[in-house]
This record gives sequence, C-alpha cells and structure tokens, in this order.
Amino acid sequence: MRREAGLKHRLRSLQTLRSAVSAMKSLSAHHFRETRRAVEPAHLYRDGVDRVVARTGASIGAGVGPPGLLVVGGELGLCGAYNARIVAAALARRTELGPGPTLCVGHRAAAMLARRGVRADIVYAAPMSLNGITEMMLRLAEDLLGEYVRGRLSSFDIVSSTFNGVGDDPPTVRRLLPLDAAPSAGDPPSRYVSPGDLQAAAVRELLYITLYDMLIDALACEHSARLVATQGAEQWLDERSTQVGRQLAATRRESRTQEVLEIAAGARARRPPAAFPRR
Repeated sequence: MRREAGLKHRLRSLQTLRSAVSAMKSLSAHHFRETRRAVEPAHLYRDGVDRVVARTGASIGAGVGPPGLLVVGGELGLCGAYNARIVAAALARRTELGPGPTLCVGHRAAAMLARRGVRADIVYAAPMSLNGITEMMLRLAEDLLGEYVRGRLSSFDIVSSTFNGVGDDPPTVRRLLPLDAAPSAGDPPSRYVSPGDLQAAAVRELLYITLYDMLIDALACEHSARLVATQGAEQWLDERSTQVGRQLAATRRESRTQEVLEIAAGARARRPPAAFPRR
C-alpha cells in the first residue's frame, strides 16, 4: 500500500508538471509567432537605413579608450543552453578585445558571465515580448552612446543570436561603433535639410534600428529555444508518466493478488477439519 500511494503521488506530480510545461509552451509559441512576424520587416528597414547612411557619409569616430561590449542574453527559464552559447561567444570576444566596459541584457546571462569572471557594468532585464522592445532599445541607445562618448571608447561590439529558424540561433558578433560611411559619389545634396542634420538623423536612426533589429532577433531566438525545450520536456514527462502508470498498474495487480491469496488462506484456516470414515 505504501508503494502504491507513492506511485500515485508521483504520477499526480508528473501530471501537474506536465500541465505547467504545456502552459509555458503555449505562451512561448504565441510570443514566438508574434516576434517572428516582426523579424523580416526589421531586417528590410535596417537595410534601407544602411543605404541612407552610406549615401550621407555619416560617421561617428573612434576614441582612444578601451573597447566596449554589449551581450544580449535571455531572461526566461528553460533556456540554459541558449544563454550558455551566448556567454561562450561573449567571453571569447571579451578575451580577444581585452578589458573594457560590458553591458548585458538578461540577468541569467549576466550571472553566467559573472561566474566566468566577467562582471557586467550595467545589467538590463531582457524584454519578454514585443511590447518591451521599444523601451529597452531607447535605454540601450542612451547608455551605449553615453558610455562610448564619456569613455572615448575605441569600439563597441554586440554579441547576440541571429534567428535562422526554430532551433537555429548561432551567436554572432556585430561591430556597432565606430561608424565611418563614405558618401556615395554623384548623390545630390538634400534641398530640405542641411548635410549635418541629415547625417545626425541617419546615424540616430541607424543606431535605433540596429538595436531594435538585434533585440527582435534575440527575442525570436529565445522563444524558439524555449519552445524546443518545452516540447522536449513534454515528451519526457509523457514517457515518464507512462512508465509510472505501468508501475502503478503492476503494483495494484500484485496487491490484489496478495489480497486474494490472504482471503483464500483465511478461508482454509477457518474450514473445519474433514471427518475420517469409521471402519
């Protein structure tokens, strides 16, 4: 009876956990579909801004200070492997660049970096849906430019994941600053704004769309990784529940058999002894 009660409790626990994982998978699937639809338009817009910046010849020069690094990780659970890949790429890049300021999006990635000896100067809570990306992008742009100008940094790189499909999210390193675009020959000057104002607007837009594009990609990668993880967890829980269910059924059969044997033994014990025939 004790073993049967233990198996029942374990089966209920597995079923409860399965319901929680299923809810997490549904939520990740919803956010993944939402984010995936925004990935391609962001890429196209960034390509257009790149062309505008190239035509204006806008630039932000390099300083003489150390190089900066922005690491974009995840905030959600069940994304340990995803964060580990990001952190490994960030550590390799930080080692290659040498000492310098490090900014990190995602507390889980920041904790992994700290355990490996790289403490982030600024840590941000990663956005978990499209609604949080705009606010995050504005904060990042302000802090990143502030760090770059105040520290007269020589460069600023971004380590984040690129979304190539479900389960395909390789970490990539992108150079954000400095920016040095050569103006296209033969392009007529704008008749509506001065060249300086146009260059400033182009640089600002390029910075914003680069960060937005990077955050969109990272969010799609994170929800994709969580979706794959929850699907694997669901499969494991289903298999484990089936095993426990079989063990419970076998235990019940053994218990019923034992009860029948005990009843039969009791009946034999209560049966009066057979009378021997007289000669």
